[in-house]
Amino acid sequence: MNIYIQDEVLEFDNDPKTTKQIFDAINEYLNKRELKFSHLIIDGISVYENLFTYFSDNINKIEKVEVVLQTIPELVNETIITTDNYINNAIPLITELAEEFYQQPNDKTWLKLNDLFEGIQWVIESLSQIDSIKNLNSIINNYEIWNEYVQEVSKLSTIISELEVAIVGKDLISIGDMVLYEITPAFESMSDKLGFLLPKMGDSSVS
Repeated sequence: MNIYIQDEVLEFDNDPKTTKQIFDAINEYLNKRELKFSHLIIDGISVYENLFTYFSDNINKIEKVEVVLQTIPELVNETIITTDNYINNAIPLITELAEEFYQQPNDKTWLKLNDLFEGIQWVIESLSQIDSIKNLNSIINNYEIWNEYVQEVSKLSTIISELEVAIVGKDLISIGDMVLYEITPAFESMSDKLGFLLPKMGDSSVS
């Protein structure tokens, strides 16, 4: 089989024993060039998950593998856009969620709160991934604003810890207050910061 990765073509035997070698070769290529993996196109089929299993199950018949990559700036760009969309969509829903806790929360209300927790966790993890990138100040389009955004996100960790205490104590009013008066303003401030970090239309990177 042939593995196409940017301008290079790697050749491997269609042998189950080569599966690990293939993935090691791809990862080595990524690490040397500071590229991020997106997905594989295997004989015309886009595969995003369970890649090793897919390879193992089809190793005898695979002919062509295209490695689809992201550059670091593209990764940063995509993450900022996705985070901005999530936050802007979440703000009105958070306000509604707070009102439900002021009234009588039902099972759906608690599910919405759990979704909010998961969303915040994703925001925190995404930020950590970007903030760990070397020479980020040369990639991000406004590093000062980025640091302000980092500070806003860090506040969420404290808020979540306090919110968990209120949840354990079943203090519905406190839950509503923290959602409305702490999480909502934090999201609004984060949205403002992200507005300065979004790439201009037509840009291929955030720099």
